[in-house]
Amino acid sequence: MTEEAALAGKRSGPRPLGLHLSLSSLSFGSSMGAIGLAKEGALAWLPELQEEAAKIQADMQQFAPADLIAALGVEGQSALTHMLSGIEKYQSHPYLRHMPVLPTLWSKGSVSLYDYGVGLPNSAPIIFLVPSLVNKFYILDLMPDNSFVAGLVEGGVRPIVVDWGVPSEVENEYGLDDYILNILVPALDSVLDRFPKAPVHLAGYCMGGTLATALAELKQDKLSSLITIAAPWDFHKGLGQSAKAILGNPTGWDSILQSLGVMPVDLIQSFFACLDPNLCLNKFTLFDQMVQSSKRAETFVALEDWLNDGVPLVRKAAHTCFVDWYGENSPALGNWRVGEKLVQPHNITIPSMIVVPKSDRIVPPESARALADIIPNATLMTPSSGHIGMIVGSTAKKDLWVKVLKWVSP
Repeated sequence: MTEEAALAGKRSGPRPLGLHLSLSSLSFGSSMGAIGLAKEGALAWLPELQEEAAKIQADMQQFAPADLIAALGVEGQSALTHMLSGIEKYQSHPYLRHMPVLPTLWSKGSVSLYDYGVGLPNSAPIIFLVPSLVNKFYILDLMPDNSFVAGLVEGGVRPIVVDWGVPSEVENEYGLDDYILNILVPALDSVLDRFPKAPVHLAGYCMGGTLATALAELKQDKLSSLITIAAPWDFHKGLGQSAKAILGNPTGWDSILQSLGVMPVDLIQSFFACLDPNLCLNKFTLFDQMVQSSKRAETFVALEDWLNDGVPLVRKAAHTCFVDWYGENSPALGNWRVGEKLVQPHNITIPSMIVVPKSDRIVPPESARALADIIPNATLMTPSSGHIGMIVGSTAKKDLWVKVLKWVSP
């Protein structure tokens, strides 16, 4: 929890807590109801799961359905008990993030640009880092000994990071094109003016990578390269049935936005929870078994605090994300506009590295890989970790961090 959150007392996450508890309970309830169909081989499985499903069905023949249901009930009760215990331990964990005071290069409205490379030569390579609009930037600087930006500095690279802040009246009527044209373009120009002798590489993480792709096309004559990290592009690839059902209702999204004026944090979190309904159950069951004083547990809490420290998405930007991007797949179909200009990645000619983690549950690998297929001569990198693990996981330093440093080093 941050210092600000600590003042409010005990953590309330994971957000939205009610949905996570309901999904976990529903998971076991639906499994119990499907045991008979599974035993008879009457369930439809994804092609990649057919072989494993056949083995499970064969093993099930040894047991009566009532025995299978009883065993699953015991397993479910145990898992839910561990999850609830893990949540309670998380909510009361003593970890506290101390937010550093960072040198600000540029600011506008709620947005600040932080220079992590103070002390490096002005000619040092620069990575201009664009995070997602719906999460705080500090996933890139999670902990003193687990910080992507600190790793870049150690390698002689100057990270300059966009902090979107929390939308104020200035940004309340912003669309995504405003964030790009009124924020990212002048922010990047300020860096180019401040460090005229430094090569500048543009990088974006998650939704920030999608925004960075549009920015790269506009400013590529001033950039040395583009790096997208788990950036969705083809928004219809790799989605599960529950996600497709949620996203197939633009009228519903419009109704929410007209009623609330923004896309609230808990609603955004609900959408991502539906992409992986068992995630909360699995991770808090695991956390319950950790030694709470260990570094591993502290890292879990730091990461979970970041996840729960989300940012609402203003109305026009949310409409583009949920209706145009996820609903109509406008980027992949070549229909996404920034201002009057269509975003066309096939026009990007600077060196580009497209990072697509293999185990991503947030941005399907097929969605992020679409950029590598569109941008000419793009280099595809596929870390074996997941959407967040590649940034702060146990293999991040030896995988993504090293490869990014090698990419930008002269």
